[in-house]
Amino acid sequence: MNWNPKTREEAEQKRYGKWTGNPDGRKYDPARCAYEIWPAGGGGWVSTQCCRNPGHGPAGLYCKQHAEKVKR
Repeated sequence: MNWNPKTREEAEQKRYGKWTGNPDGRKYDPARCAYEIWPAGGGGWVSTQCCRNPGHGPAGLYCKQHAEKVKR
C-alpha cells in the first residue's frame, strides 16, 4: 500500500524502491512528483517515484494527475 506524504517534512522521510537488495531505497527527489508508483512491464516489483514535475496537491508535492488521487 502506498503512503503518500502530505508535507515537505514527510516527503523527506519517504524512501522509494526498498527491497532486500536495496534495503535503504532511494530518497525523495524534490524535482519529481512525490507519488509512489509501481511500474508495469517487468519493473513492477520495486516501487519508484513518479517522474513528472510537482506543483500540485498538498504542499505542491505532486503532479496534476497524482494530486487528484491524493485528495480522495
